[in-house]
Amino acid sequence: MKPTRFSVAAALLGGLVIVCAPEAAKAGTQKVYPGDSIQAAVDAAQPGDKIVVFPGEYIETHAGFNGVTVTKSLKMVGKKKGTAKVVLKAGPGQDDGILVEGTEETPIDGFRIKGFTVEGFPGNGIHLRYVNNFRIDRNESINNLENGIFPTLSANGMVKRNLSYGSADSALWVEASTDVRVLDNILHSSPTGLEVTVSNNVEIRGNEVYNNTIGIGLYHPNAASLPPIPQMANWEIIDNYVHDNNAPNNAPPGSMSADLPPGGGILVLGTDGAVITKNVVENNDFYGIAMVDWCLATNGSDFSCDNIPMDPGINEFPEQNIVQDNDFINNGTNPTPHPLAPYAADITYIAWASYGNCFARNEYLTRQYAIVGPDWMLGNAKCI
Repeated sequence: MKPTRFSVAAALLGGLVIVCAPEAAKAGTQKVYPGDSIQAAVDAAQPGDKIVVFPGEYIETHAGFNGVTVTKSLKMVGKKKGTAKVVLKAGPGQDDGILVEGTEETPIDGFRIKGFTVEGFPGNGIHLRYVNNFRIDRNESINNLENGIFPTLSANGMVKRNLSYGSADSALWVEASTDVRVLDNILHSSPTGLEVTVSNNVEIRGNEVYNNTIGIGLYHPNAASLPPIPQMANWEIIDNYVHDNNAPNNAPPGSMSADLPPGGGILVLGTDGAVITKNVVENNDFYGIAMVDWCLATNGSDFSCDNIPMDPGINEFPEQNIVQDNDFINNGTNPTPHPLAPYAADITYIAWASYGNCFARNEYLTRQYAIVGPDWMLGNAKCI
């Protein structure tokens, strides 16, 4: 996450008004072949059109700030032929690979992207802002140095069956968004494999997350680059395989991500209302799941509660989280040197004033856990 925080309307998605783009008389198709410009096809398309891009390597040479910028409702399809695929690579001076951007007053409605490989951009791979009713399906993000796939300020979307790796922040980050499903993706080799901040109604199911510094990170609003939204709860982490997240941290110095120690499976960092169930969490050297107070975790860093005050109405404590029916295998056996290393375990719970957190019916290879703090439940009774 970037330490910079942007100013947007407080209501944000709580007051999102969905305005459909004008409907074309008949949807058309723009075809793009190697040597053509994807951006030129996007610019020529009418809202509702399909952009079909044929296999090949594409480097955009226009004067824009991104490889491809989309400001209308489109369906973008990258075709495959055998092993050949559509690969969009960074051109000089470009930041994001594909930026899809509406406005708060008029979000884009109905964007789809499928079959693109986006590689080597200094910013984000596929970045959505103010997009409603979106789908990001079967794409690849490779070595895009901020985030791989990054829906922000968006709603009613699905991110499914993508491959993302090699970012210096998160392979996939859902931020300031609502009603988003993250299904069956493969996410690896980044400081955080899959991150959620300041969002509501997020379902994370069936993903494989491995070889990151932290596998899945549910992070406090103070870790976000955008301010809180009115409702930030109902995060479901179900049936994921989170394993071998022990990679060295290559996040930029000075970022919150750079302070994360390696070896974490699932990190609940001061957030509330998550249901974490039926996951297999395996071979993470520091912890399988850690639930920690934000202020405690960031003490002494640039992101400490002394340096960045809390927003009114938001506290530091993880509360009302449920961890039930998960399999924890061989976690916490080789933590990196760290002040909290003595608490390495399958379950690490360090929360001074939290309430309503429940751990139940989980299976442990060595049945190990480290608990510090009040108001927790651990056992075989159901949480829900």
